[in-house]
Amino acid sequence: MTSSQTQYRCFPNCRCMRDDEELARGVERAYEMVFKGTVDFFVIKAASDLGLFEAMASGPQPVAALAEATGTVPARLERLLITMEQVGLARALEGAWRLTPFAEQFFTAQDQHRNMTMVPFVSYMSDLIQSYYANLADVTRGKLDFTSQVPHPPRTREDSAFYENIHRSNIHFVQKFLRDKARLEGVRHLIDVGGGIGDIAASLCDKYPDLRVTLLNLPSALDLVRENMAARGLSERVTAVAVDMYREAYPEGDAVLFARILYPMNRQFSTMLLKKAHDALPRGGRVIILDMIISDPARPNYDYLTHYLCSIGMNFSVLEFKDHAIYPELLQEVGFGDVTCDEAYDHVLYQAVKQ
Repeated sequence: MTSSQTQYRCFPNCRCMRDDEELARGVERAYEMVFKGTVDFFVIKAASDLGLFEAMASGPQPVAALAEATGTVPARLERLLITMEQVGLARALEGAWRLTPFAEQFFTAQDQHRNMTMVPFVSYMSDLIQSYYANLADVTRGKLDFTSQVPHPPRTREDSAFYENIHRSNIHFVQKFLRDKARLEGVRHLIDVGGGIGDIAASLCDKYPDLRVTLLNLPSALDLVRENMAARGLSERVTAVAVDMYREAYPEGDAVLFARILYPMNRQFSTMLLKKAHDALPRGGRVIILDMIISDPARPNYDYLTHYLCSIGMNFSVLEFKDHAIYPELLQEVGFGDVTCDEAYDHVLYQAVKQ
C-alpha cells in the first residue's frame, strides 16, 4: 500500500467512507454536529442569560464596563467575548467590544425586529434542552413523555401570548413572499386560518386597501389580535373569531389562506382542512397555501426538526415529513384547479381556484 492510500480497519460488512474526499466532507459535517451546534447555542444562551446582548446594544464598551453591567468576572467575560467574535457575534474595536450587525438583528431589540428575531427562541429552546432534549434517550425508551412548558393548545391569554410571540418572530419573509406572489387582486374577504396575532393579515391589508380579513384563532388569543390590529389602525378590516379549525366550518369568504399551517400535517389532516376551505368558498374562490419546505434531504429543516423531535414523546401526533409536491393532487381531489406553485426563502406557495 502506497503512502497516498488510506488503510481502514472495518467490521465485517462495514460501509465506511473509503475515499479521502468523502471522508473530509464527513469530518466537516461530524464536527458541525458535535461541536458547532454546542458552541453556537450555548454562547448565545450565556450572552442572553447575562444580559450581555442588551449591555452591548448601546455601542462599543471595554471589558471592565461590560463585566460590571453583567456581574461577571472580567477575565472570564473576555474569553466569552473572544468566542463570540469567533462565531460572528462580536468584534473588538480599539480596546472595546461591540456587537456585529448580525447579532444586533437577531439577538437584541425584539420589538424593533419583531418579525425577524431569535430572542424568544433562545429561552424557549433552552428550556426544551434541559427538560426534554437532554433526556431524549429516555423519551425513546418510553420512560418520559413530552410536556410543554406552557399548555398547548393555550388556554389563557398569557399562554397564547407566549406562543404568538414565538410564531410572529420569524415571518418577515413569509410576509414578503405573500405580498409578492399571492393572487389577491379582486379579493374582498380573506379567511386567514390560524392567522396568529395578525401580522400577516396586516401586511396583506397594507398592500390591498380593499381587503377585509377574518382571522381564525383560539379564544385565548382573540384579545391579542384585536389589540394588535387596533394599534395598527386595522380594527375595522381584520376581525378575529374563535373557530376550531379542525372541527368547525370556516366562515365564507373569497379566499382562504393557510400560512405555515399545513406543512407538518399528514395527508389525511391536510385533505380535511382543504375540504373545509373548499366548502367556505364560492366557485372561483381561491385557496392559498404557504408552507416551509421540510422534505428536502439535502437541506434539513432544523426549525421543523426541533418540533418533530417533540413528537417522539407524544402518544399521538400528526407530524410527518410531507413532500409539498403532493399538493396539486390533494387540491384536485378536493375540487380545486388552476394550481400554481412558487418557491422562495425556503418556502413554497401553492394557489388554486375552486372549480
